[in-house]
Amino acid sequence: MCLTGQVEAGVEIKAPASTVREYFCSKLHHVSSACPDKVQSVDLLEGEWGKAGSVIFGRYANEGKSDLSCKVIMEEIDYENNKITFKVIEGNLLEQYKSFCCFFQVTPKGEGSFVTWTLKYEKPNENVPEPAAMLQLCVDVTKDVAAKLIPQA
Repeated sequence: MCLTGQVEAGVEIKAPASTVREYFCSKLHHVSSACPDKVQSVDLLEGEWGKAGSVIFGRYANEGKSDLSCKVIMEEIDYENNKITFKVIEGNLLEQYKSFCCFFQVTPKGEGSFVTWTLKYEKPNENVPEPAAMLQLCVDVTKDVAAKLIPQA
């Protein structure tokens, strides 16, 4: 049985692609103000906001738990294609999965944009479920951020 996998979801939003990419790249520390029920804090530990190699620590809630955390590296930022790769290096996700990466891409669509989240992971055994709740959290956070960005757009 294959222990690696990926799940993907997308959401259409009204905010422009460049604004959304900039927010998820350089203004992640503001996410908690857009959705405080989902994300309590996002802090820069190393590097600079918007720069590949930066290390970020976040506290979040998911599946009825409000004390979750993760440390990620912004492995790659592709400004031309509005893509960001986040690799999880510590935290609750790595208690369940051997490896975990989040891929964010936003593409222009009319006056708004379409955001795609792809989560790639490796499970330690076949009893570990797909990260469906984490994928839904990414989509829900995106919707909340987009709602906050519309007045600025």
